Amino acid sequence: MLEYWQYVKNTVVRQVLMQKGDFNMQLKLSENAVSWFKEELDLPEDNKVLQFFVRYGGEFQLKQGFSPAFSVDKKDDVEIGYETNYNGLDVVIAEKDLWYFEDDNLFIDVTDNEDEITYIAN
Repeated sequence: MLEYWQYVKNTVVRQVLMQKGDFNMQLKLSENAVSWFKEELDLPEDNKVLQFFVRYGGEFQLKQGFSPAFSVDKKDDVEIGYETNYNGLDVVIAEKDLWYFEDDNLFIDVTDNEDEITYIAN
């Protein structure tokens, strides 16, 4: 029960910080990346979001041992901690994954010659 209340407290604090603009995280997608996600994943679609999440391992690592990944999910199935929109493309990060993206600025682009998503920390 104590873990639940700690989670609630952290969520409320994070929401207040986001409203005040003190939440130190930025997720930006290039126009090419937005187009790629829309074309390759058939987005936008009703109640569907592009979700970025944390996975174990991977080549690009913001925090040691973990890397970003993405999936298309039903918006109702995601406990959203961060949400933004790029030309109709709803992009979210679940509350449980915010720890990974906090304190970092992540730029997402497409490598043209490889048709592959790239992540750049800045």
